[in-house]
Amino acid sequence: MKKKLIIFDMDGTLYLGDDLFDGVRDLFNFLKEKKINYVFFTNNSSHDLDFYYQKMRRFDIPCTLEDNFYSSSEVTISYLLKKKVKTIFPLCNESLLKKLKEHFDIVTEYRKDVKVDAVVAGFYTELIYQRLRDGCLYLENQNPLFIATNGDYRCPIENMNFIPDCGGLIEWMRLTSGKKAKVMGKPNPEVINYFLDKYHLKKEDILVVGDRLYTDIQVGINADVDTLCVLSGEASLDDVKRYPHQPTYIKESVVSLIDMLK
Repeated sequence: MKKKLIIFDMDGTLYLGDDLFDGVRDLFNFLKEKKINYVFFTNNSSHDLDFYYQKMRRFDIPCTLEDNFYSSSEVTISYLLKKKVKTIFPLCNESLLKKLKEHFDIVTEYRKDVKVDAVVAGFYTELIYQRLRDGCLYLENQNPLFIATNGDYRCPIENMNFIPDCGGLIEWMRLTSGKKAKVMGKPNPEVINYFLDKYHLKKEDILVVGDRLYTDIQVGINADVDTLCVLSGEASLDDVKRYPHQPTYIKESVVSLIDMLK
């Protein structure tokens, strides 16, 4: 297998929590040696990109903040700017809120006389129920855009456990308001199109690697590029067998890439 760019998920693919999977450091030394480009793309909008950069540096993975890290937060902001959104009601952590404040007017409570252009939901680990309530009221009583950074239902953590993610939050809001969110991160194929344009590549040059079928693998399927599903995070082999769209490759560990690329 020959590839010019590999797009890696991080949580559940390269590590769980603060535990780097065995052999991952060797994989990235191999990629550097073979001059195969790689980027890290996370749907997790609860941290800024420097959080992931510092984490990968602690793992001694060769990378730079400017060249190797991308997230659903940047995709979301780009979309909102294209739509000429000015005023938003956000449900997200402080790290994403700080970025949103650089571009938009922020509304923090529901008022009948205040119009918002968009309700924006992220991975909200600092959840305040009042904000959830007010976001639903805006969706029910106005007609704003409803945008989500990502649609992941759960986020893997240490010891093969999981915590609720943005997908669960927007589903709760859909059941309350009747409004469905437009998801900006994986599996939206625009994520892949961005890298095709940035690196001037063809689809056959790209491989997407991840542990979630409905985001990591589905984004590759939606964009018609090769995918590798690893069984180190959310998806089990039984999950893969039941999934209606099959990944190109299935491996227990991301480290299998070394042999696949030789």
